Amino acid sequence: MQKKSSKNYWPHGIIISLLLIVCACIYTIVEAVKYPVEMDTYYLDTKQNVDRNYDKIKAAQEAFEKKYIISFEVNEQDDGLLNVGDGNKVRILINLKDGSTGGYSAQCDFDANVELLLTRPETNKYNQNLTYTNAEKCRWFFEPFNIEKIGRWQFQTKITIGEDVGFFTHETNTTQGATL
Repeated sequence: MQKKSSKNYWPHGIIISLLLIVCACIYTIVEAVKYPVEMDTYYLDTKQNVDRNYDKIKAAQEAFEKKYIISFEVNEQDDGLLNVGDGNKVRILINLKDGSTGGYSAQCDFDANVELLLTRPETNKYNQNLTYTNAEKCRWFFEPFNIEKIGRWQFQTKITIGEDVGFFTHETNTTQGATL
């Protein structure tokens, strides 16, 4: 009688699969460490302060949204796109909500402290704290700024009016035809 010589490749496949799973886990951990949660700048504060005061922050945000309407004007254009290079402008409009009409009131008899950060969502490398210049007719103006890279950008804003604090993010992009 002759013995059949057949090889069984299942043990090799199982070992290779386990090694691939371990490699995928290591890769995931390495990539996650590159983007720690401390990089999140939505609240323009440290992660520890946000963790400690999150309930107060949410309550202040809800109170703010009940009283005020916020909108952004970017480069005074209908599309609101940024341009690569110098001369980009942003204005923030802050109006009181008018409870009787459901719209907004044109009165701006309040002082607002406005902090504005221009950032890219995937990195903090290009962050710019924009400098407030003046306020006029419910509009808060900021100095012109420079954009270095084509793509997606965000304006992250913290607005403080008395005890009310609001946090807002406005998404925008650079124009498609722009080159650097």
